[in-house]
Amino acid sequence: MKNIITCLVLLANILSTVTSSCLFSDQYEVHVVNKMPLPKLKLHCASGDNDLGGNHFNTPNFDFHWKFCENVLRNTLYFCHLSWGNKEVAFDAFKSKKTECPNGVCYYEARSDGIYFAGWTPDPRVPTKVYDWKNHTGKYKM
Repeated sequence: MKNIITCLVLLANILSTVTSSCLFSDQYEVHVVNKMPLPKLKLHCASGDNDLGGNHFNTPNFDFHWKFCENVLRNTLYFCHLSWGNKEVAFDAFKSKKTECPNGVCYYEARSDGIYFAGWTPDPRVPTKVYDWKNHTGKYKM
């Protein structure tokens, strides 16, 4: 019985190490940076397994970011919903098989004219506009 308990404890330690180090998958990091004037930007990001909660950006250049391991089935999806005054936008911040995040980093900027992404050619350091703001429909509650 003592050997079984010891084996279970050892197995639990190994699994927790494997999970935190992304041994069987890739690790990614997503950034959503507030480049907006007032009123404050509201943001909510989540996946099917992990709700990152709603956040309110009161300060310019605030960087909301998180790290995660892509699941072994390679079907990880994180989406974000942003609201700014009477405007909103929802988008996939990370989608396995479609990600264009160099070196495992996805970088978004929320600007007054839309959402920008840095991570694909020609120059990954220069964000490119990928989404426009839409009039608030009330469909999403934050």
